[in-house]
Amino acid sequence: MEKIKDYNRAFRTMKAVTLVSLIGFMAATVIYYFQYKQLVDTKNDQIYVVTDNGTLSAYLTRESDVTPFEAKYLSEIFIRSMFAHDAESYEKHLDDALHLIDEPSGLMVVEQFDKGKVKDNYIRWGSRTEVRIDSVKIMSNGIPAQAKAYFKQRHYIGTELKTELAIALQYNIVKTYRSDRNPFGLQIANLDFIPYQKSSDNNE
Repeated sequence: MEKIKDYNRAFRTMKAVTLVSLIGFMAATVIYYFQYKQLVDTKNDQIYVVTDNGTLSAYLTRESDVTPFEAKYLSEIFIRSMFAHDAESYEKHLDDALHLIDEPSGLMVVEQFDKGKVKDNYIRWGSRTEVRIDSVKIMSNGIPAQAKAYFKQRHYIGTELKTELAIALQYNIVKTYRSDRNPFGLQIANLDFIPYQKSSDNNE
C-alpha cells in the first residue's frame, strides 16, 4: 500500500515537472518568435543613404513621426528665410518661407512686414536684417508636434548694427506633401508670437 502511494506521488511529481517544462518551452518559443520578428522588422526598416562621405545605413521611422532633428532643422531654415533678408533677397526669402508654413500664419507675418514697410526701408536705407537663433525647443513629439523658437533679429546699415529685436515663436509642426519647395514634407502651422523669456536655456 505504501509503495502505491509512493508511485502516485512520483507520478504526480513527474506530471508537474512535465507540465512546467512544457509551459516553459511554449513561453520560450513565443519569446524567441517575437525577438526574431523584431529582428526581421528592423532589418526591413533599414535603408542605405549614399553621401559624399560614403554609404550610410539608416532606419525608417513611422510616417506619422516627426523627429526632433527634423523639427529643429525645418524651424531654423524657416526662421532664416522669413526673418533675414535685404532689398534684393526679400521676395525670394519670403517665397521660400511661405512654402514651409500654413497659409493663414504665413499671411499674418507678411502683413506685419507690409505694415512696417520692411522692403521700402531696406531700399531707403540700404539696410539688411540677420538672425541669430538662440534655441529651438520641441515641447511635444505628439500629433501635431509642438515647438518654440527664440532668436534675435539684427538690423544693420552697412556694417553697423542699429537694432536687435528679440523674437519668440510658438507653433505646431505637421506632416504635409513633399515637393521641390518643401523636401521635408513638414509644415509649420498655427504660428504665434509669444513673449521672449530670458533664460540661459535660450542661448546655444
